[in-house]
Amino acid sequence: MLVPIPSIKLRKETRKKNMRKRKPSALLALGLTLLALPASALAASYPAADPAIHYEGRWQQAADGCYETAQGAVYLETTFTGTSIAARLDDAANRWLVSIDGGPVRKIRAAKGSPTVLADRLSAGRHTLRLERATEGSYGISHFARLEADSIEAPTRQASRLRLEFVGDSITAGFRNDGKKRGKNDADIEDGSMAFAPQLARLLDADYSVLAKSGEGVVHNWGAGWPDRGLHTAERYPWTFYGARKTAGNTIWQSERLPVSAVILALGTNDFSDAKRRPYHEEYVQAWTSLMRRVHEMNPSAPIICLEPLPAAISPLAGLWIDEACERARGEGIAAHYIALNKTGPLLAPEDFVGDGTHPTKAGSAKLAAYLAPRIAPLLLKE
Repeated sequence: MLVPIPSIKLRKETRKKNMRKRKPSALLALGLTLLALPASALAASYPAADPAIHYEGRWQQAADGCYETAQGAVYLETTFTGTSIAARLDDAANRWLVSIDGGPVRKIRAAKGSPTVLADRLSAGRHTLRLERATEGSYGISHFARLEADSIEAPTRQASRLRLEFVGDSITAGFRNDGKKRGKNDADIEDGSMAFAPQLARLLDADYSVLAKSGEGVVHNWGAGWPDRGLHTAERYPWTFYGARKTAGNTIWQSERLPVSAVILALGTNDFSDAKRRPYHEEYVQAWTSLMRRVHEMNPSAPIICLEPLPAAISPLAGLWIDEACERARGEGIAAHYIALNKTGPLLAPEDFVGDGTHPTKAGSAKLAAYLAPRIAPLLLKE
C-alpha cells in the first residue's frame, strides 16, 4: 500500500508551525549563551601591529605578527571604546600593570590559553589603557598578540615628548619593592614602574625604557668568581631582549626607532659587592669608558649620564673611577656627565631601603628621583 506524500504546500506550513513553536526557546538559549560569554569574546580583535597601539621600550615583531619584549618597565598605550578590554598575552612568568583612564594601577598575570581581561564593567564610551610590564628582563620573553575591544584609536601624545633610557641593576629594576620576601616570590614583589627610573621620568614628563637586570655589573656580576667571564652590560646593551643570557631570536636593537633624549647609567653596586675583592682601577675605568662608547655608537646625539652607586656602603672609589671614565669619554667627544649621590653623606636613610641597605623602597626611589630631577633636566637633549 502506498502512503500518500503530503503536498509541498502542506510541508511548508508544517515547518513554519514548528519553527514558531521553537522560536522562543531558541532565542532564550541564544541569549543565555551570549550572556555566558566574556565581554572580550564579543569584541573586535586588533593585532599587535595595529597603528592605534603605541609602544615604549624595546619591543620586536615576531614572525607570527605578535610583539615580543624581555625588559622591565616597557609599556603600551591605546584609547578604546566599550565597557571592557582584553589582551592576548602569552607570558607565564611575568607580572603586568594595568591602568584605565590614568587611574590606580592593578597588578595582573596573563591568563593561560584565553584572553586576559584587563578591565570590564566600565562605563560606556572612550577610555585609555596603559599596560606595563612590572618584572625585569631576566624573567623571560613576553608575547603580546592583540587587543580585544569594541574599537581602538591612537592615544593622544605630545609630539616632542622626552624619552629617557635607563641601564642598571636590581636597584633600577625595582627589586623587592612591592611586598615582603616569602619563599620564591621575587617576581610577585617587583614593581619596575615604581623604581627610581620611571619615577624620575614622570617628574620630567618623559617616556622611558628600562634595561635592568638584577646582579648586573660593568666588570663583575653579583656572586660571580674572579675573573668574571660572564656577560656584562657592554655586551648586553645592544640586544633587544635584555635578559640573563643570549636568547634565541634576540636581535640588535634599532635605536633610531625610538630616539632617546638621554641614557642614564646606574651601575657599580655589584662590581663592588665582593668584600674580599674589587676591580682594579684601570680595569674599571676602561670598562666604563668602553660601555659609554657602545652606548654612544647607538645614540650619537644623546648625552650619557652616569650615577654614583646608591648604597653608601659601596667604596667611594667606585664613584671616583666612574667620574674618571666620564672625563676620558668627554676627551673622545662623548657628552658624558657624572652625578654624585653620597658626596656629603648618605642620600638615603636606612628606612628608605627594604631592609638590606641596598634596594630602595618605593618611597626611597621617590627620594632619589626627586634628587636627580633638577640635576638631570639641564642635561637633556630637547627638540
